[in-house]
Amino acid sequence: MNKTKFFQVSNLSVSYKKNIILDKINFSCKSGQLIGIIGPNGAGKSTLIKALLGIVPIASGSIQYNNQPLENQQYKIAYIPQKSQIDWDYPVTVWDIVMMGRIRATGWFRQFDRISYQLVEESLTKLGILDLKNECIGELSGGQQQRVFLARALAQEAEILCLDEPLSGVDYTTQSVIFKILNKLCIENKTIFVIHHDLGDFIKYFDELILLNKNIIIQGACEEVLTPQFLQSAYGN
Repeated sequence: MNKTKFFQVSNLSVSYKKNIILDKINFSCKSGQLIGIIGPNGAGKSTLIKALLGIVPIASGSIQYNNQPLENQQYKIAYIPQKSQIDWDYPVTVWDIVMMGRIRATGWFRQFDRISYQLVEESLTKLGILDLKNECIGELSGGQQQRVFLARALAQEAEILCLDEPLSGVDYTTQSVIFKILNKLCIENKTIFVIHHDLGDFIKYFDELILLNKNIIIQGACEEVLTPQFLQSAYGN
C-alpha cells in the first residue's frame, strides 16, 4: 500500500527585475492527485512550475515534500515542457530521450547500468511505446511525443510530475488518452501538476484546480473553483 505524501508551498514569492511574478503563494496537496493549474496568460503558471523545479530562484517562502525541503530532493520531481520549447528536428531517438531520465542517477559521461536499461524498457512498455524506441522523436505524433517525455519521467523514478500545457496541439482523442495515462499514474501515488488553459470537457479529470493570477485565487474541486465569481476575479470581464 502506497504511503500518502504531502506537498506544501508556503508564502512563495518570485520576482524578476523588481517585478513581482508570484506573490505569497500558499497551497498544499497530497500524493496521488492530479492538480490542474489554471489562470490567464501572464498569471505566473509556468513560473510556479519552474520555481518548484528549482529552475527560477524564489525571493521568499518554502516548498516541502514529505516534510523535507524539495530543493534537497530534486531527483523526485520531473518536468515535461511545452512542445514549443523542444527542438523536434534534433536527431535523437525515443530510447535516447527516455534514457536521459537516468543521467542524474548515473552521472554525466558514465555508462548506464543494467538497472537503467531495465527502467527505461519498463517505462516505455508502461506507456505503450516500446515499439517506437528506435524512432526519431520528431517523426512521432503529438500524443506519442508526450508519452515519450512521460516515460522519461518514470525512468527517472520521479514522484512529482510537472507538465506544461501537455494537451496543446493534440486532438480530442489523444487528449483523452493522455488524461487516462495521468490518472493511472496517480493511482501509483504520483503527484501530478498540469498547466492547463482549456476550461472545457477535460477539466473534470482533475482532482483539484489551482486558480492563479500572481497569487492563489482559490484551490479546490472543479465545482468550487469554476464559478463566475472566482473566474472573473482571475480573468476579468
